[in-house]
Amino acid sequence: MKMKIVFILLSFFFVLLSFSPTIYEVFSQSQLSSDREFVPEHNYMFDYNFYLSRIRQGQEGRWLVSEKYTSEPHQGSLLQIFYLYIGKIGGVIGLSPPVIYHLSRVLLGIILLIIVAYYVQKLFKGIWAIIAYFLVVTAGSFPILLWINGLPRFGTYMGWWSVIDSLQRITFIPHILLGQIGLVLFVWGLGNNKSFKSLKLFIWGLVGFVVGIVFPPVLITIYMIFVVLSVIEILGGNKSFQGLVPRLVFFLFSLPALIYMQLIFKIPPWSALPLFDINHRSILPYKDYILALGPVFWIGILGLFLAIKNRESKMYPLVSWVVSIFVLFFVFERVPEQSPTRFTEMAINIPLGILAGYFFWVLWRVRQMAEGRWGKRGLVAVISGVILMGLLVMISMVGWLTDGVKGKRNSTWLVPTGVQLVYPLKNFMRGIYFLRDKTQRGSVVFSYETAGNYIPAYAGNFVYLGHANTPQEDLKKSTAMRFFRAEMGIDEARSFMINNHISYIYFGPQEREIGGINDLASRYTFLHAIYSNSKVVIYGATLKYIK
Repeated sequence: MKMKIVFILLSFFFVLLSFSPTIYEVFSQSQLSSDREFVPEHNYMFDYNFYLSRIRQGQEGRWLVSEKYTSEPHQGSLLQIFYLYIGKIGGVIGLSPPVIYHLSRVLLGIILLIIVAYYVQKLFKGIWAIIAYFLVVTAGSFPILLWINGLPRFGTYMGWWSVIDSLQRITFIPHILLGQIGLVLFVWGLGNNKSFKSLKLFIWGLVGFVVGIVFPPVLITIYMIFVVLSVIEILGGNKSFQGLVPRLVFFLFSLPALIYMQLIFKIPPWSALPLFDINHRSILPYKDYILALGPVFWIGILGLFLAIKNRESKMYPLVSWVVSIFVLFFVFERVPEQSPTRFTEMAINIPLGILAGYFFWVLWRVRQMAEGRWGKRGLVAVISGVILMGLLVMISMVGWLTDGVKGKRNSTWLVPTGVQLVYPLKNFMRGIYFLRDKTQRGSVVFSYETAGNYIPAYAGNFVYLGHANTPQEDLKKSTAMRFFRAEMGIDEARSFMINNHISYIYFGPQEREIGGINDLASRYTFLHAIYSNSKVVIYGATLKYIK
């Protein structure tokens, strides 16, 4: 019982450490300039608002997800359904979409670390369970020593890819955390399961289906793990094949999730997601990736070979986990529908950290070392050094992220876009709140990409463009530029609005900058203003001002 309490406290501590930059951002919002609105964006503005739009749909009473980042009529789907349903749950107790999103980060981060803690306790006893847990959680990049304002701070390899950072991954994007929870449970629950109980396996399969809908790469990964694991068991002399039955049953029950995804990805607008991955493939830089995994990668690989040499069957699922991820890297470098970097989200730090703990445990039991005082002290020093270095990298990342908050607070960009971090102008947001309060959720708003990104998240309207999931995003951007530059004739502009079901035009700082026009109605005489402030005008073509 004492050990369980220790692990729970450690899990809460690491989640608090990971979430501390967000806490800092919330409590320092009073330092914002008077013309800026505080919005607690996380990781990447465009995707953060994308998830908020799904949460808002749940609060609006939807049961299937609509793609609000396009104006074409379409049927709902199960894509990102997780966010819709946490929106329903959070809405019952009156939470806003941003609060629901960040609360989900915290809760799922705690659940993930506690599950990892229980798993390592099944593999190790006493202090070795704690060591393995620390190696899992702190496994991070080899440090790059830098000096900031005269003080030392560690940089990291692949710092541009947040999901592998040891601090940020603990409370990362909610659906990825849920997928990683499922991955640990499947490896733990089915990896060494030799029994066949139909009801239990049906439940496992149902959970696999749900996780596959929420985050499909998890199912692909677990299938590969089971294939590799079965091969290792057979090569290791296991001829009973008992473990194949529960894995096969799990596969049959969970596979419909991937079939559904393949079918829905062929239908617009949902087909825009795989098309974006095909057109924007990112190749994994293996050298930097391995450096980003730090010393735990190499120690874990040593533990992997040692587990195979010693025929340590309880470690086989973890060996298979590591091998499978690198196999998937290799496979999806050649499959255009998915970038191999997607599989860096499969929490490789968990099996590597546990295998590193196994390697140290075996060394500790070597007779010469066990009987030699200096041998044990040396091993303690190495273990402590690896964990301490990981902790220092995490603390340094707290510094980098809080510096990012300060930079965002002091930025003078008119609107946030791309990697330009800045809090939005209050009048920019007031225009969006007008749409939220005075327009129908099913109406379409026309703007350029930044306002188009915020409107579904904070107002709930459909937009013409605003995210990479917008079908024909590049074409729509060029069309929007033509409109805001008044390069369309009146008849063409009117037909454009009718054909795209547009009811309102949001004309803010970005739209004004694109065209260099202050009064859009002076160029398109069928428009009339229904709302205005010093930064934003909202036009309607058929509606009058709503009081």
